[in-house]
Amino acid sequence: MRKLKIGVIGAGARGEGFARELHAGTPRAELFGICDLDADRLKKFVDYCGLKGARTFTDPDRFFASKEMDAVMITTPDFTHRDVAVKALKAGKHIYLEKPMATTAEECRDILRAQKKTGRTAFVGFNMRAVTLYERLKQVVDSGVLGQIVHIEGLEQLSIAHSASFMRRFHRKRQNTGGLLNHKCSHDLDIILWFIGHQHKVKRIACFAGLNVFVPQKAPAKYCHECPADIFAACPYKDQAGFVFPVGGAQPIHHRKRETYGGDLCVYTEDKDTFDNWTLILEWDNGIRGNFNLQMFQSRGLRETRLWGELGTLQFANGALRTTLSRTGDVIEHHIPAASKGGHGGSDPRMIGRFVAAIEGKGPADSGLAEGLAATIVAQKALESALTGKVMSIAPEEYGI
Repeated sequence: MRKLKIGVIGAGARGEGFARELHAGTPRAELFGICDLDADRLKKFVDYCGLKGARTFTDPDRFFASKEMDAVMITTPDFTHRDVAVKALKAGKHIYLEKPMATTAEECRDILRAQKKTGRTAFVGFNMRAVTLYERLKQVVDSGVLGQIVHIEGLEQLSIAHSASFMRRFHRKRQNTGGLLNHKCSHDLDIILWFIGHQHKVKRIACFAGLNVFVPQKAPAKYCHECPADIFAACPYKDQAGFVFPVGGAQPIHHRKRETYGGDLCVYTEDKDTFDNWTLILEWDNGIRGNFNLQMFQSRGLRETRLWGELGTLQFANGALRTTLSRTGDVIEHHIPAASKGGHGGSDPRMIGRFVAAIEGKGPADSGLAEGLAATIVAQKALESALTGKVMSIAPEEYGI
């Protein structure tokens, strides 16, 4: 069977993971080539990742015009997603679009319209769906052991280094991402929506958010290399590898004062308008309610999930997954499957496999554009609520095109 040839556009941390997986070879797909506008970064990317023989492009038009390429994984910055995805679809390529789908709901609808016209397969990179833990959580929720679901709660806590990475790169400006809730937590919002079921729609949202820690009054200098030595030495927010390319390297590839990548920019910079903490309240059309919190500045990253039903509660916290039955108090400990090998808890190679299966008509696009739109609608309405102090409503027709 002929392997699908898949290209990657965007020489960043997410592109690194996918390019490595595809270059190593999968049963049904292989790497076609890499595209990035920055020629210097592209060369370093190919050399560092050991992508010998991979075609390279700095012109997206030439890249998408390649007749040998069947599909493309889009890992460019959020603010480019609409234009890149639409261009790829119009060129006849299947697309895997890294989350978030786009920076606004209307941009998401533009992608949906292009996909509908072209009939190409489209995936959104909600790879938490392919993490074995969350698959197990979904199984327990769908089993009915909780009875009628009443409430759902989610938490994402970011480590210090992870928090800082969003305050110095393009993410620090809402216009580039649709807000940190959309960029970072579209994963979490999608999981919450997935657990409740996409046949049900969030209809009302209230959100409280602010910039409490990364405020400009604390900035000792605009750039890290200009920071006084004693302050720099004590700063917990110095730029660190791990959240930008190269993921496994000792130092990220940055250029001083290059604010697109932003590794040298102080986290307290005055030009950002993103928030560093969020509290979100949701209400669905079937009466289920929920809340989600994004918090930062901690020693380690952490995600927790809890659902309340008439017959029991389901909680994932501190590495344990358990159900407590309401009427007896009995506790059921659920087995958490071992993580698969590969990036993001083994989900990256599994998502490639699901994408390929959907292209071949052997599996559904169960992480598709409708789901991407739903997550961005929730994030966008939450941001509007935080900025205006109002409870925001979502009409059913907003979930369509």
